[in-house]
Amino acid sequence: SGEGSVAKNPDQLTYTHGTQVTLTATPAVGWSFGGWSGDISSTQNPIDITIDGDKAVTATFAQNQYTLTVTIVGSGIVAKNPDQATYIHGTTVILTASAEVGYTFAGWSGDLTSTENPVDVLMDGNKAITATFTQNQYMLTVTLVGGGSVSKVPDQTTYTYGTVVTLTATPDIGWSFSGWSGDLSGSINPTTITMNSGKSVTATFTQNQYTLTISIVGSGSVSKSPDQ
Repeated sequence: SGEGSVAKNPDQLTYTHGTQVTLTATPAVGWSFGGWSGDISSTQNPIDITIDGDKAVTATFAQNQYTLTVTIVGSGIVAKNPDQATYIHGTTVILTASAEVGYTFAGWSGDLTSTENPVDVLMDGNKAITATFTQNQYMLTVTLVGGGSVSKVPDQTTYTYGTVVTLTATPDIGWSFSGWSGDLSGSINPTTITMNSGKSVTATFTQNQYTLTISIVGSGSVSKSPDQ
């Protein structure tokens, strides 16, 4: 019953009264020996049987059941198809990793080493697999037009998803901050930007313009150089 074989020693068609026969059960790959029934009731293997009459013995083999344990590092989910508590030997399970927003699937480790996604897992034993998701890192590029500077708080090379960065524009002497462009708009200063992707922002500063008013008292003239 099931998949396996039984060896008899000695292996004969008939036996004389009192002969002792050793039965040895050997399961097929992916199966386990469950026990004897009929004229023997036991799980012992090998086992001896004394021939004192005609005997009928059943060897039962049960298909192996394996567990598939998936551990998640980072933020994401893993779907199993088929999704079962245990799997019989030889079952192919498809694992599909889905990263949460702001994360990227990095790869499998444990009883599976791969970056393929989805990936097939052959159940030929108990499996423990880890799916690793890494937090996305985004760059914030600030370009200056005119005379001034921009500070970032926090000031980092890269930012994880959802980080809020405060930008403060400071004009040089004789310049004024005009506004933001690119992935920001408006002239609010300081302002904030949420890092949900790579961002590029331009801060524009314009040179101050002043008037020179000359009044004449008495009789004469005044020349300006340059005359603007």
